[in-house]
Amino acid sequence: MKMMKKIMMLGMAVFLMSGLCGCKKAMMQINDGGVVTNIEVSVPGTVEEILDEAEIVLKDGDEVNPPLKTEISDTQEIVILRKHTISLTMDGETKEVVMAGGTIRDLLEQEGVTLGEKQRVNYDLDEYLTEGMEVKIANQFNVEVQCDGQTHNFDTESATVSDVLTELKITVGEDDRVVPALTETVTDGMQITVKRVTFETLTETETIEYETTYEDDSSMAKGKEEVRTEGENGEKEITYKVTYVDGVEEAKEAVGENVTKEPVSKVVVVGTKEESSSGGSGRSVVSKKAFYDCNGSGHGYYEITYSDGSVEYEEF
Repeated sequence: MKMMKKIMMLGMAVFLMSGLCGCKKAMMQINDGGVVTNIEVSVPGTVEEILDEAEIVLKDGDEVNPPLKTEISDTQEIVILRKHTISLTMDGETKEVVMAGGTIRDLLEQEGVTLGEKQRVNYDLDEYLTEGMEVKIANQFNVEVQCDGQTHNFDTESATVSDVLTELKITVGEDDRVVPALTETVTDGMQITVKRVTFETLTETETIEYETTYEDDSSMAKGKEEVRTEGENGEKEITYKVTYVDGVEEAKEAVGENVTKEPVSKVVVVGTKEESSSGGSGRSVVSKKAFYDCNGSGHGYYEITYSDGSVEYEEF
């Protein structure tokens, strides 16, 4: 009887030990969206149980390989493909793409995008996708920029002329001239020119020419003229706005004037008096001058000038 009890106890111990040996530990590699974690877990067990033991939470839309109900009894890799919403921008258009896991390369393959020779993406092709990632595919252009006496020739992904100048750290003043315009879309082989515009204010003194005025004088014989007031030039200060383009004068515009000395007009008096006619000819005597002989005899002649311009001589 004692022997029978001893055999039964040994059998139960063997049973318990065999039960304990049926559960073992194994190292699992869990690749969670590119983040690899090595963890020791109890096996056998399902993928779902192993993830619970690793405290990894799945969200709607996530994919797991092997599937959650798969039983694992030895070391194995579990791959989790997280569901992400990605922003993809290309050719100026942006759209949202939903993917479960994958890399930038996978995203481009899914969307049927083949990068051209002069196209670049803003992430490494083997980088894993993450939620909210903004993926941009940009065209690369060769441009030439001339500014401040220098020429820059380089490849750029900038979208507009303004972006190119910002990339070169070129500041454009309010009056500077940029061709093509800052808002123009960049194209391959584009030539961009920046011209610096500056201004200067100058003041110059200029002469004001005097005017000549004529006044009638009835006490003076007709046809005779006499200067009553001599003319005198005046002066004025003129303010100019001078425009320079890259240091070269382009335009000069008068913007102000100040008279510092008024001019004095020249006044000429013109005779209007009609002389009495001589000999019924209708002429009038303008002047009559006496010229005496040198011998002291008291004789000589008169030089008479008439209004018609004729001259006569009369002895006495």
